[in-house]
Amino acid sequence: MNLHDAKALTGPEWLQSAARIAWETRIMRRRVPIYKATIWALQQLNNLSRGPDRPSMKVTNWERMGPGGKTFWMPKLETMTGRTDDPITSARELRTRTTFASRLARVISADEWPQIIAEYQSRKQGNPPRFHYISHRPLNLASHELMDKAWASGELPTPEYRRWKEEVKLNDAPGLYSEFYTHGGSRTIPGGETNPAYRLARLLYDVAWRDKASMGNEVRVLRKARVLRAQQVVKFLRAEVSQVFKGAGTERPAAPKPGDVLTPEVIAAVYDFTNPPELRSAAARGETTPDRVHANAVDLATTVARALPPPRVKRDPEAAPPPAARPPKHPPRNDLSR
Repeated sequence: MNLHDAKALTGPEWLQSAARIAWETRIMRRRVPIYKATIWALQQLNNLSRGPDRPSMKVTNWERMGPGGKTFWMPKLETMTGRTDDPITSARELRTRTTFASRLARVISADEWPQIIAEYQSRKQGNPPRFHYISHRPLNLASHELMDKAWASGELPTPEYRRWKEEVKLNDAPGLYSEFYTHGGSRTIPGGETNPAYRLARLLYDVAWRDKASMGNEVRVLRKARVLRAQQVVKFLRAEVSQVFKGAGTERPAAPKPGDVLTPEVIAAVYDFTNPPELRSAAARGETTPDRVHANAVDLATTVARALPPPRVKRDPEAAPPPAARPPKHPPRNDLSR
């Protein structure tokens, strides 16, 4: 396929095309040597930092959720002391667990570059793509639970949630950058997945990208990412200089949140019922007898599943159009469906 034909591809046709793989691999071939050199320089700068608790800045593996609902190990630079997947919402905590070099690595996204380095080496060996430059960002298990809980409580619209899970999360390989990062202002929303605005925006941007993806739009995202990194580096340097003269300051710890009836077992069961029937667990299909906790969770999941609208069915373009009727933007919910 020539360049002109590749530029005309959109949506799933572009996402699943050989032209996209070849185009990405050419970009990786140019950038990987720069990534390796920059990571080495940041590691040497990190070694100059004092203190026994400085991050190692070595490549470590982190568990994430991938296609088909399976977990995989994602290489990243260890830019923070203490292994945790909980989002950092305190500037003071971030500074105490990082060094100047590791904070700079986070600002320029160098902590993510080992993913692309590993992906390029894998492609050179003839393996199929496992990671892309532009796609949805993979979530850890805790973040997945937050998204599931938001849907089960009625915060996220069900049609978009179903499509996000069934089409995006189960089919598309993850990526280094997303349009939510470059054009959705993800880094300006505090708290990450703990913020309702962040959860809804991530959902909508991921679903929309599957329809609008193209070579032109991926170039646009990559260019905007470079601009954002440059802006963030300037902001980062100003903040570092300010901290030298003003100090880190003090912050009050966040108050603990009250308990939630949506326990992990209940969320897992509700999430199970959003799967296609062939992907549901044996307990959800009624083929096994779960213990009391899981039985209660499955009962609640059954109630929620019955209250949800049916999944979208792809219509034949040659078939007669359905009667004109506008469904409500958000399906009605009752107390049992939450």
